[in-house]
Amino acid sequence: MLIYAFRDAHGTWHGDRHAAIHTAQPERGTLTLPHTPPGEAPGLFDGQRLDVLYAACDLEAGQDSYRLDDGRLIVAAWHVHELLSPAYTPSPAEPAHALPAPAPAPQRTSSLQLDVSSADRRYNLGVDFLAEGRVEITAVVCTLDGIVEGELTGELDARDLGEIGRLIASVPATPPGRSAAPQGSAAPLKATRHGDAWTPETHDYLREHYRAGRTPAELAQDLGRSEKSIRWKLYGLHLAPYPADLVPDQRTSPQPEPSKAYTVEEKRLAHPNAYKPWTPADEERLRRRCAEGVPLADLGQEFGRDQGAIASRLLRIDAEGPAADEARRAG
Repeated sequence: MLIYAFRDAHGTWHGDRHAAIHTAQPERGTLTLPHTPPGEAPGLFDGQRLDVLYAACDLEAGQDSYRLDDGRLIVAAWHVHELLSPAYTPSPAEPAHALPAPAPAPQRTSSLQLDVSSADRRYNLGVDFLAEGRVEITAVVCTLDGIVEGELTGELDARDLGEIGRLIASVPATPPGRSAAPQGSAAPLKATRHGDAWTPETHDYLREHYRAGRTPAELAQDLGRSEKSIRWKLYGLHLAPYPADLVPDQRTSPQPEPSKAYTVEEKRLAHPNAYKPWTPADEERLRRRCAEGVPLADLGQEFGRDQGAIASRLLRIDAEGPAADEARRAG
């Protein structure tokens, strides 16, 4: 079991929230980090109460366990450990790890971690600012499954960072004498099925290949979705105009029927939780079920509320998934 992602006090997620796990659902918990002792460099998340996700997964384990607020002791994945360790000091009650004593390392004054993803790769850049104006840089390239494809590490004077960056940027993407692969020759993302939740990787794939000239029909075939779904998503990502031809004409009734009055009790005969307040646990479960691809109508039955109330709450909590997309289209 590894802590593979966490949400800070400002609502931002860190780590690898979309990691492949070996259980149907991740376990959740809270971790309150202490303040860094006086005289030491403060950590990024000093004193914050973090929401953590942990599960059995294939990510690389870090060096320390972290005691959650409910007393459970969980090991963190390497990336999460790198983010949390400056702000966390294990208590004496926690077991020591039977690891060899590390070699003395240069004193670090601060550090920086950057993590970005493409359609099929994850890139992590770690920069440790050392004493006397030097920096240690580690760049890691891995697949979306966490398999390391390449690594670059080294130490240099901080004043040389700009020139080194320009040199790296000037290196051609293909070796001299070889022709670059034609655009669009890379294998597309694994096709999804209708109703699957959209992910950051599929968003990136849409942006890159739509701008490269692929049509919505071709993108629908690539991603295993309907062309209608692709066109709505392109509009939602501000890549294409509003698909007005997909909106049916409004029907007008010469003599509209007046709305029928009803009581709360009558409403709850069909929707048991109608007009009841939402709890944080309800909202978190709704967010998760929406991300799992549950349709809007099924969410209404599951939560005992009408579809309008479900759609409104999905928009309020900024949920992701087909039901949230349908709610946004409905306005």
